[in-house]
Amino acid sequence: MVKLNIVRPPKINVNTKKGSFWKQIGMIVIGTTISLVFTLIAAQLTENHQRAKDRRLSAMMVMSNIEIFARLMDDYSVYLAPADSVATWLLSKPLGELELMPEGELNSLIDQVTSFPFMSHDKSAENIFSNNIETWKNMGNVTFISIAGQCFSTMNSVEEYWNKRATDLNETILDIKDHPENYEGSTVPIKILRSEKVRRSLKGIHYWRAWLLHVAATIRYNNQKNMESIGIEEQKVMDYTNELSLALEDSKNAEPDFNDFYSGPLNPDSLTTMHEFDSRLEELKGEGSLLHK
Repeated sequence: MVKLNIVRPPKINVNTKKGSFWKQIGMIVIGTTISLVFTLIAAQLTENHQRAKDRRLSAMMVMSNIEIFARLMDDYSVYLAPADSVATWLLSKPLGELELMPEGELNSLIDQVTSFPFMSHDKSAENIFSNNIETWKNMGNVTFISIAGQCFSTMNSVEEYWNKRATDLNETILDIKDHPENYEGSTVPIKILRSEKVRRSLKGIHYWRAWLLHVAATIRYNNQKNMESIGIEEQKVMDYTNELSLALEDSKNAEPDFNDFYSGPLNPDSLTTMHEFDSRLEELKGEGSLLHK
């Protein structure tokens, strides 16, 4: 039998190539892992940066909303200043003397002390802050959340109490005007001034002015604590509300005391603005005495 001379292929050493292959695979895996890690880190940093921006914006919105309400209290107190003077004057005069005034003039004075605008403030920041659980989580500051919630509660209570008082007073006056026969007095203005509820309201105007200023100072005091807890400067908050000239009272170290704003049930100094009506009433009293001769 003839032997076949089969040529065998030379042995090939693939160990080197095999090692290079796995080395390349390893490098690819390592490179991909590093790239993925850097991508995740970059994404996390971006997310953290965005969360920090959102947290700062939320805090600025909340603190600005509180400051705006404090300014509203300031404005209402100023609005009540003329009514304080008129109410003090009306309460200082006997009803018998006020009866001498023409109804139109007396009605005009009564309107000044019984016409109170309803209070309303923007609650959008409060709603976003209170109703969005993600905002609460992102804020991550229990002190800030607690103080802000306390401020919002005060703001809503003040608004509700003010509007209830204004509604009750309006209803009383409307009832006197619609049913004058049920009330004592020679004229409708006198009937209104004889009402105990109306007189309590007139006495309360001076109290309300002091109370509104106290509310403004108190929520500003709490807002200062908000700024400190969140690490935002007061001026930044003022800039955010577009009122660079407004400066808060220096009450950071001590909470305002109500007695600092309240000086008594009546304001005698306000009588100095009522000389015109004093003169008018003296004139009418003189005319009245002549009529009785």
